[in-house]
Amino acid sequence: MSNTMRKIAIIVTMLSIVLGAYAQEEYTPAKSTTNDFRGRVEGAVEWEAVKNLTLEAGVQLRLNNDIGSVDRIQTSAGATYEVNKYFDFGADYVLINGYESATKSWDKPRHRVNVNVRGKVKIGRVQLSLRERLQTTFRTDSVNRYEKMNPELMLRSRLMAEYSIRHSRWSPYLLFELNNTLNAPKVVDNYKTATLRTDNYIARYRLGVGAKFRISRHHRLDFYYYFDYDRGYDIDYKGNKGNLKGYVEENEFRHTFGISYKFKL
Repeated sequence: MSNTMRKIAIIVTMLSIVLGAYAQEEYTPAKSTTNDFRGRVEGAVEWEAVKNLTLEAGVQLRLNNDIGSVDRIQTSAGATYEVNKYFDFGADYVLINGYESATKSWDKPRHRVNVNVRGKVKIGRVQLSLRERLQTTFRTDSVNRYEKMNPELMLRSRLMAEYSIRHSRWSPYLLFELNNTLNAPKVVDNYKTATLRTDNYIARYRLGVGAKFRISRHHRLDFYYYFDYDRGYDIDYKGNKGNLKGYVEENEFRHTFGISYKFKL
């Protein structure tokens, strides 16, 4: 064998080893599908602290299981700065207190930080806006990072059209939103021997319709309905050996009815 052929053989062998180390078996998950009707009730206070800088705080109650049980209570606080009539950005913090129906207790709170950037333009009486939100959620319970990431990163993209009716207090709107995972764990054969890898996929499609109602200068109401298609993966490993125990693609169709009240100082 010539030196050239020997070098080619060595290179091919090394590439095979490298590619083999990163190769991952494709797994086909079992699938489950559920439907749920949900509800939301929210109250918030908004205050323009200085010109173009708005502060907001609120609390939200969420119901699930066909609006038959409490899902969570969220408290939030944030700020938004309007750079000009076309662009604003902001950030907010959310404390999520989940309710366990089985134990009838509040536990496993989560901390969420959102960073928002929004572009907007008005065409006639219609305002179009595109909001990009980087969502980071920190868990307080102990989790296997091969099953659930902590923190979890999500990019939420929302396109919204709001119509201002002439001589009316009502402003109807439509929205469409995509939630994209940024660091979801990929399934592996054995998490104790495999390298942690992340996956990216659309975890939620949301279509929403609603209407805002201006009661007075300081009081606002918002009525809305969301139709969500949620997709996630339940990955389960054997704790003692680390072998893959279960892998399920969970699909859920959610119908959410909500009402929000806002007091503007």
